[in-house]
Amino acid sequence: MSTPSPVLSTIIIVFALQAILLSALVYFKQPKKQSNTFLSLLIFFYALMALNIAFINVLIRFDSFPIFRYFQLELLYGIGPALYFYTKSISNPNFRFKKRDYLHFLPVIIEFIFYRTAFYRLGAEGMYQAQQHPYTKIYLAEQWLGIISISVYTLFTFKLLIKHQDWLKQHYSNLDKQSLNWLKLPVIFYAFFWIAWNILKELDRIIYEGSLKDYYFLPTFMGLAIVSVWIAFKSYTMPPVNQKEKLKKLKPKADRPINLSEYAKKIELLMTTEKPYLNSDLSLSELANQLEMNTKQLSQTINSCFGKNFYEFVNQYRVGHFIEKVKASEQEKFTLLSLAYDCGFKSKSTFNDSFKKITGTTPTEYIKKMKKESESMHSVD
Repeated sequence: MSTPSPVLSTIIIVFALQAILLSALVYFKQPKKQSNTFLSLLIFFYALMALNIAFINVLIRFDSFPIFRYFQLELLYGIGPALYFYTKSISNPNFRFKKRDYLHFLPVIIEFIFYRTAFYRLGAEGMYQAQQHPYTKIYLAEQWLGIISISVYTLFTFKLLIKHQDWLKQHYSNLDKQSLNWLKLPVIFYAFFWIAWNILKELDRIIYEGSLKDYYFLPTFMGLAIVSVWIAFKSYTMPPVNQKEKLKKLKPKADRPINLSEYAKKIELLMTTEKPYLNSDLSLSELANQLEMNTKQLSQTINSCFGKNFYEFVNQYRVGHFIEKVKASEQEKFTLLSLAYDCGFKSKSTFNDSFKKITGTTPTEYIKKMKKESESMHSVD
């Protein structure tokens, strides 16, 4: 434990209590959403962790630390399930929390009861005694299982995010709205906080024998409490995102026998003649309707015949259209970004990433290179 700091402890307590209050507001926010329930739990558990640390420091300051053993607030076993089910809710709107899923939160109840028993009190106190109490091993096992629980759920959470991102690229040509960047922020922050905190703590323990705690311990939890307030406030004030509507549009037509080469020619013809990629909101379902195919047929053809996902396939045509405009010297009349928007891109980052992946250079480098080649040809003439 670090040296008590009244100022930092007060800041942590103030922000942790605010985060807990805001987590309740997020929970009761209308319209009622399953993702808000798990997000409110996630904020609550992390705010409780910060409050727990501040509470310890206050008691140490007044030489009353033994009282803490009767008021342990930390609930490690709730963090992992809340993080996982929040991610599952935002990445799959069709997911519904079932009765059997409550089993994931059963360890939280056991943990809460454990903290009210002598197994915890005597076991935790035994760590600071010359001869460890027999219950200390039980206490350490409970703590390490909590760490393992959060770590395992965090890995499954990242797996869900990666799977969701792949799904988006199979169905959308622009990911700015569909990627749910804001909704993913709590997942990324809370997951990386846990990973970074454990790495930092272990490095300090192994290399510096815990001598650096005063520099990072309380400041880290102060940052956790402040960011939790911001996430909770942002969640409460943010308008709801309707993902159900997006999924309804993706219902396929009846399956027909798949002739991939024939479908590939049909797709190429439409892309070159009708140029549907100029529509920045083009989705797999919309292109499938234009081709009179279902989404399964279209996706399978693009993956097999062109070796790309839908996102890469469409943006390849957009980059090609941009290059045509550059060759026609349109970049001298308009900015590169406005040309990119005319070609169907929705953001500068997506345009730059797609352009570099396809051509191997940035748009600016490509234009400079093209101008040099043009000038050298004219000098030869």
